[in-house]
Amino acid sequence: MSDSSHAARFTKRSIPSLVVYPSTRSFFCFGCKASGDVIDFVRRKEKVGFRRALELLGEAAPQGVSTSDDRRGPAPSESPLTVDDRLILAAACDLYHEALLRNERALRYLDSRGIGMPVVKQCRLGYSDGQALKPFLRRHRFSLRRAAEMGLLRKDGNEALAGRVVIPELRGGQCAWMVGRALNERRLKYLGLSLPKPILGYERVRGHRQVFVTEGAFDYLTGVSWNLPICALLGTHVRAERLRFLERVPEVVLVFDNDDEGQHAARELAESLGDRARILRLPDGVKDLGELGASAAGRETFFRLVAELGPAGKEVQHAPAS
Repeated sequence: MSDSSHAARFTKRSIPSLVVYPSTRSFFCFGCKASGDVIDFVRRKEKVGFRRALELLGEAAPQGVSTSDDRRGPAPSESPLTVDDRLILAAACDLYHEALLRNERALRYLDSRGIGMPVVKQCRLGYSDGQALKPFLRRHRFSLRRAAEMGLLRKDGNEALAGRVVIPELRGGQCAWMVGRALNERRLKYLGLSLPKPILGYERVRGHRQVFVTEGAFDYLTGVSWNLPICALLGTHVRAERLRFLERVPEVVLVFDNDDEGQHAARELAESLGDRARILRLPDGVKDLGELGASAAGRETFFRLVAELGPAGKEVQHAPAS
């Protein structure tokens, strides 16, 4: 065998066919074109189902050690989910996502809010038609009682999020919580699960030197559509321990609602964060970031305001939106 032939064969064998992406905890195989997250990898490698894959991952983690990347500090305090909890949430998330892709009314609503198909797929947004979840859980022998305790089913057995666009919180590619936004304005606008409320988009902001923090779920989706490292507190009254993930972030930009309560909360949080925090005040007449995102010039206006931000910790006043 010639040296050149040997080198060619060695080079071919040295090219890896499987690539792991630590930042997204995903993999891709150039040989068989398989891809997915850590659960998909375990399922393929061990030839097991979703439930057993979760069990194996739990057994592999040393007791008291999280399977997530803890280099940026612990996640906000949340109750641990059991394997069955994760399976129920995964089923709901998948069913709702598939239902949304078939529902023109819900897709038109999202489009009117400036949320297009790339965000729908990236965030696995869904829609509860009120018909699919309970039969699925019963068919696969999941606990309807536990689904009700989690807030997916009501006491009468009907789906709690029926008629709502569903926004899940994804951790490691898996659903850990969700909130539904009513399409009918006469109903309660937002309804979340009974599980502890998370920081929406927590994984999205980890590792970034500049983080945008906002209030609501659609404010968060607007930021995602603009490719921002953004998270939502899902309200203004948040316990201090749930904000510890911001301790090591060099710059925090607060984009809260444009009302007295929102601006008061922004000033309080900015004071607690010190000179690392900046408050971005939305133009007069704009209620929140989600409303700005629905306007034709919303993205351009937002990035102009970011560029105009003053020194850290200072609030900048802006002219009314045109």
